[in-house]
Formats: sequence, C-alpha cells, structure tokens
Amino acid sequence: MGKIAGIQLPGESAFANDTASVMLQSIGVERPICLLNCASSDKEDFSTLGRRILVLDGMIYNPEDFRAEYKGHTDSELILMSIEKIGLPATLAKINGDFALALIDQHSDSLTLARDRFGIRPLYYSSKGPNCGFSSSIRSLLNLSFVSKNINPTFLKTAAALNYRFLDTHPNRTPFLDVVQVPPGSIVEFKKGSINNYSFYEWQSDEKRQGLIVTETDYIELFEDSVARRLKKSSDPIFTLSGGLDSSAVIAMAHKITGIPQPAISSIHEDKSFDEKLEIMDVVNSGIVEWEAVSIDNPNIFDLLEKVTPHHEYPIPTATWLNHFILTKKAKKLGYRSLFTGLGGDELNAGEYDYFFYFFADLKHQKKDALLRKEIEAWIRNHNHPIFQKTKHLAMSQISKLTSPSTTGNCNPDIELLYKYQKILHSDLTDLSDVIPTYPATSDSYLLSHSRNELLQTTMPCCLRASNLNSNAMGISDFHPFLDYRLFELMDGVPSEQKIQNGITKAFARRAYKGLLPEPTRTRIVKKGWNAPAHQWFADEGRKKLLDLISSRQFIERGIYNQKELHKVVNQHFKIVESGKNIENHMMVIWQIVSLEIWLRNVESL
Repeated sequence: MGKIAGIQLPGESAFANDTASVMLQSIGVERPICLLNCASSDKEDFSTLGRRILVLDGMIYNPEDFRAEYKGHTDSELILMSIEKIGLPATLAKINGDFALALIDQHSDSLTLARDRFGIRPLYYSSKGPNCGFSSSIRSLLNLSFVSKNINPTFLKTAAALNYRFLDTHPNRTPFLDVVQVPPGSIVEFKKGSINNYSFYEWQSDEKRQGLIVTETDYIELFEDSVARRLKKSSDPIFTLSGGLDSSAVIAMAHKITGIPQPAISSIHEDKSFDEKLEIMDVVNSGIVEWEAVSIDNPNIFDLLEKVTPHHEYPIPTATWLNHFILTKKAKKLGYRSLFTGLGGDELNAGEYDYFFYFFADLKHQKKDALLRKEIEAWIRNHNHPIFQKTKHLAMSQISKLTSPSTTGNCNPDIELLYKYQKILHSDLTDLSDVIPTYPATSDSYLLSHSRNELLQTTMPCCLRASNLNSNAMGISDFHPFLDYRLFELMDGVPSEQKIQNGITKAFARRAYKGLLPEPTRTRIVKKGWNAPAHQWFADEGRKKLLDLISSRQFIERGIYNQKELHKVVNQHFKIVESGKNIENHMMVIWQIVSLEIWLRNVESL
C-alpha cells in the first residue's frame, strides 16, 4: 500500500532541512522515491507531463475509461493524461477507485490535493505561511519543523467520552491543531498564498432519481462487477468473514467469479453474545470458503493496545478494530497481501438498527400511515430486546428527535448519545456546543440523507481509517467492494420501503442475493455485529490495570476527567458485569477512556 508526502518551502526557508524524503523515512519507508519536493514508497505512484507532476496513493478500477491503450500506462499516468485533456474535477469524477493524490503545477506554482469520494485513502496537510506539507500520514507531518503536536481541544472532548461516531462529524478536523484532513470527495488548492476548497462530487438530485426503476438484477450485476474489478487489482487476497450479510456476500461473489473456494478469516469468542461461529458455519459448510478461525479470548487488553496504538494516528475507536488488527496480523503470517471486507454494506443497503427510525420518518412524511403502523409492529416483533425495548412510543419519539419535519430529509445529531457521559468530563470540558455536528439534507428522504451522513461523517470514516492503518502496519492492501460509487448511485434510486420491509433491514439486497448466499445467511434477521466481549476484558484480567490507569498521576494531571464521576461509572461497570444481569454496561466509554490515554502517551513519545 503506497504512502505519499510532499512539501513546499518557497524561497530561503528556515525549514530547509524538512524534506519529503525525511517525512516518509519518519514513518518507516526505508528508501523513498523522490521527485521535485514529493516522495512516495513506490515509483509507479509518480507521473510527469510537461511541467506537471502527480503523485498517487491508491488505484483506479476503470482504467479502460481513460485511454484505449491503458495497459501500457500506470494509474498515475492515466490520471495525469486525463487531467491534461479534460481538467482535474472532470477527471476525478470519472475515477472509480480509491485514491489520494497531489498535483504540482510548475506553470502556476500551485499544489492541489484531492481525495476519493468516500475517503477510503487518507490525506492530510499542514500549512504555516508560505510553507505547506502534505501526506497520507499524520505522523509524517508531525515530523516537520513548522508543525506542532498540540492536540485539538474539540477533538479531545469528542474522543474522551462522546462516542466514536462523533470523531469525524467535522470532516476536515484531525486530532492535531496544525493538521487538516482533506474531506472525502474534495479538492484543496494552494496557490499564491491562498487555500481554495471545493468538492468534485455531488449526490444525484432527487429529481434525477425519481422515475428510476432499479431491479435486483441491476444490483447483482453491478456488485459482481465491483468485486471482479477489485479482484483484478489484488494480490493473494483473503476475506474477512463475520456472521453478517455483507462480508458473506463479498466472499460468495468472489467464489462465483473465480469458481474456487476463497480464503476467509474470522475472529471467534467464548462469549456467545459476541461469537458468530454458528452463523459463520452456514457459509463455511456451503463449500465456498477455506476458513481460518482466530480465537480471541481474555487477551491482555492493555498490552495489546500498547502494541497496536503506535500504528494508529487516532485513538483506536472500538474493540472491533483490535480484533481486525489481530486478524490482519494473522493474514500476513499466512502469506496474504490483500484483505477484502464488507465495509459499506450497511450504508449502501440500510443495514443498521437505527436506520429504522429514518425509514419510519420517510413513511410519516409521505403520509403512508397504514404502512408505518405495519412496519413499526414488524420492527417490535422482530427486534425487541430485553435491554433495548422496542415500542411504538419509542419509534415516534425517535422520529421527532432524529429528524426535522421543517426541512424534509434533514437529520439531527443524536444529542442524547452525545451527552450520555458528559458528567465524567472535567468541568472545563463540559461545554459541548463546539462539537455538536450539523448534517446536510442531501435528499428529501431521511433514510437516504442519514445513510450518506453515516458514510461520510459518522461511522464509516473511523472504520476506514482503522482498517487502513491496521493493514498498512502489515503491508497489506484493503479492498471494500461495497464502496463503489456506482452501487450507491444505483441504490439511490431504490425507495425506502424496498430497502426495509416487514421489519427487516437490507430487504432489497437480500432478494438480490437469492442463489448467491446460503439461505440461513440470506434470511437471518438478528444482527450481532462484529464486536468483542471487551466488557469482560476490562472487568476481569484488565480490572487492576484499568484502575491503575485512571488513578495514575499522569492520567489525573491531564485534566480531562472528573475523577469522582469517572470512578462511579467504572465501579458501576464492574458491578454490572459481576452480576451477570442483562443490563447495559459502560464498555463503550471505558474503551474510549483507555484508548485515548494510551494514544496520548504514544503521542508524547513521538
């Protein structure tokens, strides 16, 4: 997987010792390839044309759309030739791929950065006066003389206690005050001392979607093409496999394309609440995979986090991504060089539990009262839970809380989730007004607007980043077939009531997968989600280390937490786990507290 970096130091700079080569060497690239003031880990990432230089991290999956004789050119060359012919925005809109790139134009003395539609490849920059550095790695930017390691206070509050879903609600924010992220689907141009930001990708208008008739055949054919294009670009691939629909569909499609069983890797746990082995076996027994199971039970959670965190540039968001690191390490040991995932399937096909509320809001707005009553009843019947009770009152109150009737399609942030652990923050940090996000209404459908917010601002950015960094640490390339923009444009034309039906998520996709997946997998309603029993890890083997950490002088002197309230939450968590009662515990926030502290200590050691 490529890494890129570059620097602009006009005139006689006091920072002349800062170079692109040093930037990449600081993150472990032993022999960077350099051209002008740019560096890459791979010579094929570079292309030149006249006085233009392009450096690329990523790949394009539709090279045939760029040049008839595309087989004689690298992806970087194809992109630069297209820019010369039709310009940068049109070229970027044409790319089906995962990319971060920098374009240096010596004619205009400008630097332009751009990132793929969904932000699959990372890209950051830092500027101070006329000096500017960019990189696919935050850590290489922190190596520059003019970039400080000062933590962004709004990021700190969010990472401390406000749920991982809020880490990326401000798309250009990073953990560091001096480092800015290029938002997904965006172009950032540096020219003559000014910075210009604009988007090259806009969602289809509702008017364009109206009247479209999308069939399950359309979906499955495009999904097959997406998987096939990524298989063609991959080397020695292995597939993550959970008990869910998405990862199963990806590997099943790869089997259909190749005609041979595909290697798969899964994490399993003794705790049956989190273990998906039984569900996974439906796919294993179908003969379409060669399966490798990795048992993860009662690990030394603190030792693991201390080993994994140096590979990450943000606090590790959830236990899922510790599992993923362990699987990626195993895949590397087995000799695989590419990792396929099911990321993006929930956002594409309306798969998360909270999507029901936005679906209900669509039905309410469209005055489909009878269908709304029917769907709420089916939701209660299919998904009631001893801890998270499903009722009609809850459905209606969530519609009011999460959507705005005054602006069709506008979704509100979950303020209750945002403020859930406000009390454990130090009094200096309890004002959360600066972290409350604003979500754009990109459609007249609440469900569609929400799925786009999830894709670009809430769940998906931190997942992609964690996946990228885990794989990068092992020298493995990531592939996410659901994150093909053509699939999202296709599914934009599918009405909400076809995506969720009879209290079942992903209804349209389930119909499309008939004959592709084993029937128990295709029709399974209950969704465990790929997670881990970290609530036990912190309460059992990790209990003493957790108490030592939150009582340490280093932790207390940071001034992030209200010690009294924090200890209340931690002790309550211990009691809940010890009781064995089926009630909500505090694992999620404890994970954030521990992950943040270990990350901060790692930053201090840089």
